[in-house]
Amino acid sequence: MIVNDNHTSSELKQFVNEYKVAVYLRLSKEDETIGQSTSIENQRNILMEYVRLQGWVCHKVYIDDGYSGLRFDRPGFRQLLSDIEKKKINLVITKDLSRLGRDYIATGYYLERYFPEKNIRYIALSDGIDTSTTDSFNDMGPFKSLLNDMYAKDISKKIRFVFDQKRKRGQFIGAFAPYGYLKDTNNKNKLIIDPYASSIVVRIYKLILNDNSMGAIAKILNEEKVPSPIAYKETFCNYKNRRTDRRLWNQGMIKNVCTNPTYLGHMAQRRSERVNYKSKKMKNYKQSEWIIVENTHEPIIEQDQYNLVQEMIVKKAVLYSRKDGAKHLLNGLVYCKECGAKLTYKKVNGQHKMNCIMYLKHGKDYCCSHYIDEETLNDFVVKELINIADKVLPLDYEAQFGSLVKKEKLDMYGGEIFQLEKRCGEIQTYIKRLYEDRVKNIIANDTFISLLNDYSKEKEMINTQYQHIKNLQLELKASQIGSEDYKKCLTDIIQFRTPDKAILTQLIEKIEIDKERNVFISYNFKSPFQKE
Repeated sequence: MIVNDNHTSSELKQFVNEYKVAVYLRLSKEDETIGQSTSIENQRNILMEYVRLQGWVCHKVYIDDGYSGLRFDRPGFRQLLSDIEKKKINLVITKDLSRLGRDYIATGYYLERYFPEKNIRYIALSDGIDTSTTDSFNDMGPFKSLLNDMYAKDISKKIRFVFDQKRKRGQFIGAFAPYGYLKDTNNKNKLIIDPYASSIVVRIYKLILNDNSMGAIAKILNEEKVPSPIAYKETFCNYKNRRTDRRLWNQGMIKNVCTNPTYLGHMAQRRSERVNYKSKKMKNYKQSEWIIVENTHEPIIEQDQYNLVQEMIVKKAVLYSRKDGAKHLLNGLVYCKECGAKLTYKKVNGQHKMNCIMYLKHGKDYCCSHYIDEETLNDFVVKELINIADKVLPLDYEAQFGSLVKKEKLDMYGGEIFQLEKRCGEIQTYIKRLYEDRVKNIIANDTFISLLNDYSKEKEMINTQYQHIKNLQLELKASQIGSEDYKKCLTDIIQFRTPDKAILTQLIEKIEIDKERNVFISYNFKSPFQKE
């Protein structure tokens, strides 16, 4: 679309020599997947031809290649603003409004306030927006800006579709090759074998086939100072990782190697991905939902070996499960008093024992075992509950168990929600004042953008925290059970019937075991034996 200009011919001739034109080009990584229509070169060609046809001279071309439209701290854009402040520019042209930005609040600020204040004429060519005219297309500016913000949300769906098409063709699309492979320098979508890392993969399979547990294999590799997949990527692939605990091998890494069809020469992708375009949280897919294309690269493991390992993993899973089908009574409630990690179950000579999971993963240098027999712990906890039941059941039940509704926790959640709502309101007020200060030239533009970004990030963090606490509050309310149910549970315990795990979860907040195997129980109510 050619922009309609309502100026007369004489006015245009006067403006031709007065306009100091800036051409602004932007392309994000997401835009690269859409095609050539938004490429930097395509934008340049269209805009430079338009400038030529108008008889203008381009003062400078500003480029931000690989920068998202949701952020405004782009180097090219900051240079453009600097030149505007120095009065080197009075006309800015972009291919469309989305090239300026995709955040409708910030884009609206530049379109409706900053450019008019600085006497800048702005043209979004294909959207028909020209701030020097009264054309009705300009009234669509704020709406287009909002649509661009919505587009930023929608684009992730299109990108996922494009990525899935590549995955289905067997093309590797990850930033880093799977452990054991490298990306082919001649074809980034193809995998080739990494001689060193592939030898570790082969060794892991041999250790599994020799009946070593995954935890034992992780210990062996850590003791031999073999870099974990994360540490290996940090050293050789310019990968940055903030989680220091991932630099050691663990059971999860070993299992990932042992269950990945990639080592058979099959491309297995979309095993996990981000929840949405703004969130960094990842969601994992079931193996049946993975996209697998066979025979796309050289295998590291033979099919027979792989099948044997899968069979052994299944057999061990059955071996370590409860044969009677019963669940662990205190599962999820028992913690290490020293390091705070959960205690996990391990079968030894037919008996279920509990150990600190960090000890099992990293050995005695990290924590001690906190070894305790499951049956012994169950008996101790049940006896403690019997003692409580003996004391309180003969008394006024409602008076004793009024606190079982977890009022304290609900009040705590309510207080946190109130504080978050209060802070969110304050931020909204600050943002409003920020815009007012910018309009009045009380603060500089760089300061405005910096503060706006800070407040926006804090608001997003608060919204996430608010939703998390709100969910906890709803779960707590939904989990409450009536007094008669508690009474029945305690009565059953006194009569030596097996207590119900769901009821125990209501009664017990957590159980801690120290290194001397002393047991500390925290209840969700005030125990009659608790000291004031």
